Amino acid sequence: MLSSARKRRFVARNSTFLLVGSVLAAVPATAAATIVPPVALPGVPNVSPAVASPTALASARCRGAGARHASPAVLRRAMLCLVNHARMSSGLSPLRAERHLARAAARHAADMGRRHYFAHVSPNGKSPLSRARSAGWRGGVGEVIAWGSGTLSSPRATLRAWLNSPPHHAILLGAGHRAGVGVKRAGGRAYWVIDVG
Repeated sequence: MLSSARKRRFVARNSTFLLVGSVLAAVPATAAATIVPPVALPGVPNVSPAVASPTALASARCRGAGARHASPAVLRRAMLCLVNHARMSSGLSPLRAERHLARAAARHAADMGRRHYFAHVSPNGKSPLSRARSAGWRGGVGEVIAWGSGTLSSPRATLRAWLNSPPHHAILLGAGHRAGVGVKRAGGRAYWVIDVG
């Protein structure tokens, strides 16, 4: 039988963490979490998004989708490829990479990794919209963030956790048309950010 400390370390090594609002939820590989909504796109009606096929991620042929130790560029491309595979399997158009959103997402992922926090709003008070504006984006923005360690830090495992969370699923498979992906590996963790506009 595992001690309490060993159980916590096991869950931390084998979980993906999602943040929505002010609630942090650990999502073990075999479970999904019920959590409050993430930062959603302003002005977009709250409609139920299309449901991605459970086999969409398994059948996706995206280079680096299962990688834990690849370059940030490979990980970002794999994540966008997987998101678009899920969108297309649900009858949605793919998200187009957008450099301003990518800059905002990359900066936020790097900041969380460097300063060891996990939140949509940075310690100095910058929100997803203010970060996107600073990066040159002029539209609305929805944001999903996660961090994972071990096998659950890969693009495929992180996206699976997001799609198992209805509010994150709604942003990724919602009305957005552009996206930027950021990832930062720090201390055995991968910090993920996707900004959708």
